[in-house]
Amino acid sequence: MAAADVLAEDVDVLAPCALGAVLDARSIPRLRARIVAGAANNQLAHGQDGQSLLAAGILYAPDYVINAGGIISASREYQGGATEAQVLDDIGQIPLRLTEIFERARHENRTTNSVADQMARERLGRRREKMVA
Repeated sequence: MAAADVLAEDVDVLAPCALGAVLDARSIPRLRARIVAGAANNQLAHGQDGQSLLAAGILYAPDYVINAGGIISASREYQGGATEAQVLDDIGQIPLRLTEIFERARHENRTTNSVADQMARERLGRRREKMVA
């Protein structure tokens, strides 16, 4: 089976875990999955591909949210002072963040990637404010 054909398989969840930019104007119309949730970085070829997923009724879990455990662990290690329990607690918040993204996207009729991007900018802004204060 060709790699591109994998994306068109009749599955409940499609989990791109190797290559980025696999979701685009050519592949999205072929998807039969109802959910896309994988670990590959930058799964959307372009930001507007999130709109195509929304229009197709496909729930998209943004890769940098679902796959945030490694960066959470590395950042806490770099900053120092975090216990293993604190790191695991931070990682354990990922499902709650995803739920918030899904709910906000549905309520605001927006794409999950645009909501996740906005939430990331808001968090970074609050972090900068704390650093300046």
